[in-house]
Amino acid sequence: MKSVDRIDIKKRRSIPASAKLVLMMAVIFGLVLHTLWKKTQADNLQISDIQVSNITRVSMDITFTIASRASVELNKAIMIEIYTTSGELLSNKLSHIKIPPKTRKRYIKVLQKFNIPLNDPDDIGDFKVYVYK
Repeated sequence: MKSVDRIDIKKRRSIPASAKLVLMMAVIFGLVLHTLWKKTQADNLQISDIQVSNITRVSMDITFTIASRASVELNKAIMIEIYTTSGELLSNKLSHIKIPPKTRKRYIKVLQKFNIPLNDPDDIGDFKVYVYK
């Protein structure tokens, strides 16, 4: 008569220490690669040629150029800020942009909400366009 030993399913067996070590090293390596990729992603964008045009009492147009050196399409949030000559924040806008890989593209954004009234177009002092994090 043959005797067959069955595996006891209810018995708990621990994961080998070598498998735990390999998994932990893979997770750490993945985290390091992810942080390095995130750091270089901001370096792949260049914002230039920022101009303010069509200034009225209720709106203004901001035109700027974004050059992408990345090899993948990027979805980025762009913050636009306009300041007065006295340093007060006149208007700001958060805009999401899809940037195609390895291209240079011109964007036009319209700001319509002002924090303080704009009486004279010469009151516009400084303006910033940057990648919002």
